[in-house]
Amino acid sequence: MAERTVVMQITVLGAGGTVGRRIGGVLDADRVPWRPLDAAIGGVGPEVGQVLIGAAGGDLEGTRRVTAAALRAGIDVVDVDREAGHLRWLHALAADVGPSSGARLVGGAGLRWAVGDLLTAVAAEQVPEPATVHVAYTAGGGRRHLTPGERRAELSALGQEGVALEDGRPVPEPAGGRRRLAWFPRPVGPSHAAAVPGGEAVTVPRHLPTVRTVHSYEAMVGWRAELLQARANLARTARGRRWMERRLATDRREPRRAELAEERWGCVAEVVGGRTLGRAWAYGHDPVEVTARLAVAFGLRLAAGRTTRGEGGPLAPSELDPPGLLLDELADAGTLRWSRSHTILEDR
Repeated sequence: MAERTVVMQITVLGAGGTVGRRIGGVLDADRVPWRPLDAAIGGVGPEVGQVLIGAAGGDLEGTRRVTAAALRAGIDVVDVDREAGHLRWLHALAADVGPSSGARLVGGAGLRWAVGDLLTAVAAEQVPEPATVHVAYTAGGGRRHLTPGERRAELSALGQEGVALEDGRPVPEPAGGRRRLAWFPRPVGPSHAAAVPGGEAVTVPRHLPTVRTVHSYEAMVGWRAELLQARANLARTARGRRWMERRLATDRREPRRAELAEERWGCVAEVVGGRTLGRAWAYGHDPVEVTARLAVAFGLRLAAGRTTRGEGGPLAPSELDPPGLLLDELADAGTLRWSRSHTILEDR
């Protein structure tokens, strides 16, 4: 558990949104001083405090403007946006600004993609020389209730080709183009999964330098994978994108807390090195709650261990603390359950 007595103040960007309100609730429960911040403002000042948590998912332009100002001012940033392209932008910005300002950044800090990053790290602990990583997510067969920010992120992701890591090189990852059988343990069981633009290809190589291949997936039946491909192709045309943006603009309903509490999620990370397969998985309900608790956990750790000038830059979720401790902290809060196993592969 991170030491909390040294925390001065945390600022939440987008505190009025679905995820931002939940982050504020976790901070209040932990008695951590915090303040809200409007993404419409142009800059940041010392009143922001030690850490900025970005949760303004519906306003990407405002988020980027405030994030850049915070990093240049030496303020650590935790960003929960799930769009993989935005995560790559964040890491590039932090790598450029962080070394001089001393600010650190943890992007993709929500359920997607932090849980996959943490599970990959604990699965890799069982594997000598990990080389290949496959991470899959599932809604457990139930209905997903997207927040406004998640809908914006999904549209943005469909409009651009994702990036995976293959043999040490970034390669295009068209949505739905790659298929795989994801080995979720019970109660879900093995499920067909389709490739999605994921964040693990950005974060995992930071803490597992021997890994050469990283792909991310979403569990779905065959016809949904075909639909995903069709939507991705449609979103890459100007006319199709305008049509999808109109649909997005008319769907502004925020999911109710009771709906989110019933929503299931799961994630499994499979890591292969040599003849060993390591697997780690987690299950839970309420994806907004796990995102909020992850964001606060990362924020508290950053606030408790400030870097000196010249030590800033991007961080993967698994670089803040031993990943098993972070997962155990979430399990103790009743947010998730997790476990891991490993298998010796047969020679072919």
